[in-house]
Amino acid sequence: MTETIETRQVRDALRMAQSVMDSLETGPIGQLVGESGTGKTRAGKALVERLGAVRVCCSQGISNKVLAAKIHAAFGGEKTPGSANTLVGKLEAIVAGKLLVVDEANHLRWQQLELLRYLADEAGMGLILVGTDLMDRPFKDGRTATYLAQLASRIGAKRVRFERLSALEEVAGYMIQPHFGKVDKATASAFHKQAKGYWRDAAELASACRRVMETQGLDKLNPVVVEAAANWMAPARLTA
Repeated sequence: MTETIETRQVRDALRMAQSVMDSLETGPIGQLVGESGTGKTRAGKALVERLGAVRVCCSQGISNKVLAAKIHAAFGGEKTPGSANTLVGKLEAIVAGKLLVVDEANHLRWQQLELLRYLADEAGMGLILVGTDLMDRPFKDGRTATYLAQLASRIGAKRVRFERLSALEEVAGYMIQPHFGKVDKATASAFHKQAKGYWRDAAELASACRRVMETQGLDKLNPVVVEAAANWMAPARLTA
């Protein structure tokens, strides 16, 4: 696994996750939120690398049983038949004192969020929910206010918001230097103009830049390479 670059937001996520583990008896849940592509998943994987967390990723319409089975397997449990309640019972015996990262949590309905809250509260499991701003919406749904108020109270201030990188120094240091070494300001500006501070776009642009450099026999990134890589990527972006 490639080690995650430790940006300010990743450091905040690590500190927040540690506070979750330090408060298992009072508020064992934290949250990473922000728009798509801003580095939340990277931070979630950093929790696995640095804190020994276990990570699962959710999909639209996931059921309680499937979610419980994914968590059970992620924690090393053997595949076993049974209902969601049966799996939750098995989980109670193996998750105490451990940290679970649930990515794409914005796909979860209140039933799955309540299942996760139960494991955090009753089984002593640390929980980090990772998702886009859409995950804020269920907390405001009056029909499920009682369940979700319990969840929100456990999160409290243990919340880190991810945003696009805007400072050119951060873009150069975090998004460019690990791939290409130090670059001049003009190159960093050209790269930032194309990636717009998004980690996902930066990774795709870096990959395209490497291909352009290999084709041209170049060993140093420059604005012309960045522009050529962006033009090469343009058709794929339009059809994505």
